[in-house]
Amino acid sequence: MKYKNIFFDLYGTLIDIKTDDYKPEIFYYLSNFLNYEGIRVEKEFFQLRFEENIKHQLSISQEKYPDVDIKKAFYDTILSFGYNTCDYLLDTIMKIYRTLSILEFKVFDDVHKVLSNLKKDYNLGLISDAQTIFLYKEIGILSLESYFSSITHSSVLGFRKPDERIFKIALDKLNAKANESVYIGDSIKRDIGSKKVGMTFILVKRGESIYDKEFGEADVVVNTLEEAQHYIRSNV
Repeated sequence: MKYKNIFFDLYGTLIDIKTDDYKPEIFYYLSNFLNYEGIRVEKEFFQLRFEENIKHQLSISQEKYPDVDIKKAFYDTILSFGYNTCDYLLDTIMKIYRTLSILEFKVFDDVHKVLSNLKKDYNLGLISDAQTIFLYKEIGILSLESYFSSITHSSVLGFRKPDERIFKIALDKLNAKANESVYIGDSIKRDIGSKKVGMTFILVKRGESIYDKEFGEADVVVNTLEEAQHYIRSNV
């Protein structure tokens, strides 16, 4: 068998999701919640300070492809109003924020069938640009967590795809060789790092990839996960 390990991108590849992270209503309701909890924040400044903290994290990062810690951004924003906050409250804020920002959220139709089939014969891993609390909550809601032997995500690392290190870290977690591994994603721009470390990069044409013009940069281009599975199983 040529391949032993299959890694997946999450959002746009397995999960069909659309969000609006900065609509003013989100921060209006968050301000109301915080005020109800006794944390007096000024509604007209709450969103502005949050966005400033996000920009600050990016500006001080030494990474070429930096990621942000949204939980820390909320902590720093609330601190700017003179209040310290505990992890439990911050996690609650994060969940409310995510809930209000989601416009669409579901797995693609072929996901469970393909993952359950591939798991029988391959080690499966997840490599995602994601916030910790969002990722684990959402793969739990959609019953995806049991498929994966390892999960590697950007917010705990401080950098995101296409940084080659995130793919190398994922390979190390499974003690996997790059030339025995496949990566399936929906974005040439972000997922090309998998090819650069020696993995076979399969681009599935959905999510962001419908806008990509440089399909030739991927090793294989497919329209569905079932097509990707056929390619993997035919390379023995």
